[in-house]
Amino acid sequence: MQINAASADPQQFHAPSRKSTMDEQFQALPIGHQDAIAAYPLVFMHDASITAEQWLQFVRRRCRSRSPRTGLIAIRDRRGVIHALFSYRIDSDLRVRKRLNISDLIVAHLPGSQIDDAVATVVADVSAQFGCQIVTIERPFVRPHAPRAGCPTADALQRRNRRVN
Repeated sequence: MQINAASADPQQFHAPSRKSTMDEQFQALPIGHQDAIAAYPLVFMHDASITAEQWLQFVRRRCRSRSPRTGLIAIRDRRGVIHALFSYRIDSDLRVRKRLNISDLIVAHLPGSQIDDAVATVVADVSAQFGCQIVTIERPFVRPHAPRAGCPTADALQRRNRRVN
């Protein structure tokens, strides 16, 4: 998955260069204000208190800068159904290493789905595209003084990363 920073649309994606399960089952695409409504059912399923207008305002704020260093990515199946989405931001850590920050991660888990692998592939591809040495996934849905509910995809990505290192 590559982002073409030189194009007129800085969030335009190119097809991944390697074949994977994701190529066969899922496709990643940037979410802009024109196609944000297609992702709303997933957002609503995650949190029914978020209205369509609130979601569209969030997307407009994210897309306003038109910078390739920030954006929203959706992962959809061959039918066009969006199964996951997240926002990303590129910055640096204290050692001035490039870091990919993932936040607002929402994933619909279905039996037999390979969505966790697809999310991991997209995150790795975006990280490589920007030359990031570190990937940080913000812990989603934190409630003060409540037990950690956890996000299955974030947990799977952490386990996968521990196996690699």
